[in-house]
Amino acid sequence: MQREYHKYIVKLLFLLLCFPLVGFAQDSTDTTSVGGNITLPEPTNFSREIIYDPVSGNYLVYKKIGDLRLPIPEVWTVDEYRQYMYDLSESQYMADKAMLLNSSGDSPRDDQGLVPQIQTGNEALGKVFGSDLVEIRPQGMAEIRFGGRYQYVENPGIPVRNQKTFAFDFGQRIQMNVKGKIGDRLELGINYDTEASFAFDNQMKLDFEGEEDDIVKRLEMGNINMPLNSSLITGAQSLFGLKGQFQFGNTTVTTVFSEQRSQSQSINVQGGGTTTEFYVQGDQYEANRHYFLSQFFRDHYEEYLENSPLITSPVQITKVEVWVTNERSSTQNLRNIVAFMDLGADEQYAYRNPSSNLSGISIFPGANVNIEGYPNNANNQLDPLILESNIPGSRDIATANQDLSLAGFIEAKEYVELANARKLEPNQFKFHPQLGYITLNQALNQDEVLAVAFQYTAGGRTYQVGEFSNDGVTPPKTLILKLLKSTVLDVRLPIWDLMMKNIYTLNAFQLDREDFYMDVLYMNDETGVPIPFLPDGNLSDTLLVGVMELDRLNNNNDPFPDGIFDFVPGVTIDQKRGRIIFPVVEPFGSNLERKLDTEQARNRYVYNALYDSTRFRAQEQTQKNKFILRGQYKSASGSEISLGAFNIPKGSVTVTAGGRTLTENQDYTVDYSLGRVRIINAGVMNSGSPIKVNFENNTLFNVQTKSFYGTNIDHKVNDNLNIGGTWLHLTERPLTQKVNIGDEPISNTIWGMNTNYSNDAPYLTRLMDALPLIETKEKSQLQFRGEFAQLIPGSPRGIRITGSETTYLDDFESSQTTIDLRSLNSWNLASTPGNQNSLFPESALNNDLAYGYNRAKLAWYIIDPSLYTGGSSVPENIRNDPEITSDQRTREVLVQEVFPNYSLAQNEARNLAMFDVAYYPQEPGPYNFDVEGEPGVSAGLSQDG
Repeated sequence: MQREYHKYIVKLLFLLLCFPLVGFAQDSTDTTSVGGNITLPEPTNFSREIIYDPVSGNYLVYKKIGDLRLPIPEVWTVDEYRQYMYDLSESQYMADKAMLLNSSGDSPRDDQGLVPQIQTGNEALGKVFGSDLVEIRPQGMAEIRFGGRYQYVENPGIPVRNQKTFAFDFGQRIQMNVKGKIGDRLELGINYDTEASFAFDNQMKLDFEGEEDDIVKRLEMGNINMPLNSSLITGAQSLFGLKGQFQFGNTTVTTVFSEQRSQSQSINVQGGGTTTEFYVQGDQYEANRHYFLSQFFRDHYEEYLENSPLITSPVQITKVEVWVTNERSSTQNLRNIVAFMDLGADEQYAYRNPSSNLSGISIFPGANVNIEGYPNNANNQLDPLILESNIPGSRDIATANQDLSLAGFIEAKEYVELANARKLEPNQFKFHPQLGYITLNQALNQDEVLAVAFQYTAGGRTYQVGEFSNDGVTPPKTLILKLLKSTVLDVRLPIWDLMMKNIYTLNAFQLDREDFYMDVLYMNDETGVPIPFLPDGNLSDTLLVGVMELDRLNNNNDPFPDGIFDFVPGVTIDQKRGRIIFPVVEPFGSNLERKLDTEQARNRYVYNALYDSTRFRAQEQTQKNKFILRGQYKSASGSEISLGAFNIPKGSVTVTAGGRTLTENQDYTVDYSLGRVRIINAGVMNSGSPIKVNFENNTLFNVQTKSFYGTNIDHKVNDNLNIGGTWLHLTERPLTQKVNIGDEPISNTIWGMNTNYSNDAPYLTRLMDALPLIETKEKSQLQFRGEFAQLIPGSPRGIRITGSETTYLDDFESSQTTIDLRSLNSWNLASTPGNQNSLFPESALNNDLAYGYNRAKLAWYIIDPSLYTGGSSVPENIRNDPEITSDQRTREVLVQEVFPNYSLAQNEARNLAMFDVAYYPQEPGPYNFDVEGEPGVSAGLSQDG
């Protein structure tokens, strides 16, 4: 024991030597100091551990240096402990107040940005913009790389002096987001990224907003749009220029002068059902798209689905917010966040626990340990309320990384701090309220961060993990969230298991239960043929679709397996988006391992690498990668419509079905980045109505300059009647004066009028109630909508030659078109010959049945060459009829007859497919409704093109 004391004394002497005296303390918060006021600064690894002694009613204060706790504690009375907490709170309060003042101490600051707010004191500026306060918030990064690259290639084919090369390597990147504000009315937003995929990703907008009684309601400059409440005149979304909105009494005038950076396009599709086969390898799960909200939901996933189709989960998730890395340089819904892997986890599910002591400190116990295991903020000391008290720097994005690292947390493993994280819109993801997982519309990149906050009810109580953006934590304070995906990919971390690896996409939408089947197969090495069971072992007589728990029910959803895939929407299949969902977490891993009874079979078939390694590493184990999902589905061919363009301007897509305008996110969804429209209303697809999609494509905006300007006027007569008028002009500047035909630039003007009337009609309600057996409760309304528009086409002056617009024909380099005369689709039934009244007087008729009275019967066809083979598949009347093979009109024509010097290849047909025309002048032809007379000679063919 004495040697132990000597060791502590030596360490204390070492600390005294390392930390010299710094002076006299005037107001020390340490109530335990005795005699004198000379103090030493506390080192960063020094801490106190305070324990309440219920026996004596005092507090035991242990001093810790790193992991070493001094054995002899100090004893504090209740008053001393209360004074210590008071001094600590007062010191923290004064420090927080000091941060809210600038260096002069007389101007408050509401943020800790790089550029402080500026109080100009200019009264004129305050009158125009509502305030004389100028605020600039720059965010982003600038990076300059400089280095050298030395290369030595020992290739004998290269001269010796050229085998060694050296070159300088320069690189730069700027990612900037600036928000400026003058007063309460003028705002400036700029996004600039040198590595943006497209030039139009860099946005800039200056926005001035007037008061309620001002004539100038709004002025916008930069990236603007011009939406219109009209189906005939649609306006534009991707514009760059000036837009003004003015109000004169009940009249609102909107004017725009801009450059259009998009091109209006439309696509017409016709619905219909098709049957498609699919073939998906077992390693092709949908990665970086589906995530469990916590380890708790992953561990109980299979338990909650044991009684499928009934989900026995006691959890009901009511609210979810999802935050990701702002790769799109968005300027809206941005917040600074700090996400912890163990937020909301108890000791059972946490990565850091008291026994492991991986980072030197413990986060347990929490304020309210949850014995049920449900995730909850209060389960540990990462609770945002407790964390803010223990590590105040975690609320500041500038100091969060430093303070958390000093506290023992490991960056990119246990936590991630992220500036300007982007909150996903509700239509950009979905969540399962009972099973506790989310699905993103777009997969994340490997270096992107995913963090969430969610709220749910269980057992009559409400739990929450993370903080929501409306929880009262105001910017620029960081939000504390639950980390689901970090910037560093480490399969040893628990968050690797949060990414679901049991969901497979079929690249189909609106799947129909009819004509759908799926089998789980195993590629047999001995036969080279996939089989629906394992070749040997105790599962050799069990279908794999049942082994993977995809066959628990019969066709009536009774709990009796029938060998057929269970089509249960939301459990085994995502019907709208075409995904197969396994009711087990690791279908080809732990699930298969539990059901095989020998170690030899487990070593041969279990594919654990698919779940405990990256997919690319798992694919290297080719001896295990032999599972296949194969089947067929029936889906509407028009359920997903590819627009043929990327990065569609948001809000520019409108969809109509049979002339009726559909509603976004109710009848259809739009993936603006990939350029896809998905029809989610099955009634629209089943109706067979033609679907038309109008959108704007800004991919080639920088190739051809387009000027867009116009005015829209809305006059509010009263609360029920509105009258409007629109005038727009769009002109294109030609790339060259020589314009080819079909590529002519436009200079079009469109104008129109519209009116809307809506009013309550109680008399209609009374009229309906007067009918027997009818009683209405809803209000009746009378609505009227009328529109008129006229398009005035024109051409720009740039293509005028000798006073008139001129276009050029092609130079005939590619004017030759090959048309195969034997193609049936190239021929159509000809119309009645015109301008020959003496022979065909009926050609002058219009909408009269007599137009085709002289049409004779005509047919054209190709005889199938397989009919000459004489096999069993040939009908008996053809195979045994010698006249067919000898008649010149029907016999087989060999290649050698037409081309005697042509040498046939081994796999080439020996006969020719002849194009035949049969003409019967005495028989009525198509569209000949003459029942009394005889047909004439008005029969003929015309060829397309």
